Amino acid sequence: MLYKRERERERELLDESDYYLRLSEWVLLESLLLGQPKNISVQSFSQSFGISGRLDAEYYQPKFERLLQKLKQYRHKTLGELVDLQKSVEAGSENYRDEGLPFVRVADFSKFGISQTDKFVSPADFADIIRPKKDTILLSKDGTVGIAYCVPSDLEVITSGAIVHLSLKTDEILPDYLALVLNSEAVQLQAQRDAGGSIIQHWKPSEILEVVIPVLPKEIQQVISDKVQMSFELKNQSEILLEQAKILVENEIENGMHATP
Repeated sequence: MLYKRERERERELLDESDYYLRLSEWVLLESLLLGQPKNISVQSFSQSFGISGRLDAEYYQPKFERLLQKLKQYRHKTLGELVDLQKSVEAGSENYRDEGLPFVRVADFSKFGISQTDKFVSPADFADIIRPKKDTILLSKDGTVGIAYCVPSDLEVITSGAIVHLSLKTDEILPDYLALVLNSEAVQLQAQRDAGGSIIQHWKPSEILEVVIPVLPKEIQQVISDKVQMSFELKNQSEILLEQAKILVENEIENGMHATP
């Protein structure tokens, strides 16, 4: 019965966490007043290839042009004006260990956080490689491109070469707000445009730094950041409850095994 109540409370917290995250996304969308693309017709080769040099038809969809026109109606900056970008390394499977310094790949993180990894490397071999610092935004550039996660505290891990580290170089934008924008449709469409021409998606750092970021008034950024942080806090609470529930079940099983017939 107690386990059932724990699981019900866990589900309630996850639902509430999802609510606050969706609410923060809606605040962003309402502030930008971004509409849905009206069509996906493709511009002619002669219209655009001479300017961009891109051969993939996806790049020329007018939805991308409309998006940028809409974003540029608001105060905006390129990502490169807001952050410094640092690359990590590809450790190589020959350097994997059973224990040591956690090695985080794209598969090991999402916009919600970093999951436990089963890949480790020797700390001594990678002593000079950057570690994620508080408020660093991790952004995936290979494979599944455009996943962004704002690191809440310093982490003693290293990330794969498919993940770049973005550190703010201005106080005009809040880290949680920027992470939400990077995960939003406004930036995902830009990532799709840039990386969509590859068989294996690859988002070049030079393209990442040219992404257009809407810079909303600080008070709206703060509202969005507060809701994002509330969502993460509730998710953390649900994970703690889940662990407690697992321990409860394990204890019950163990007690049952040792019970006198």
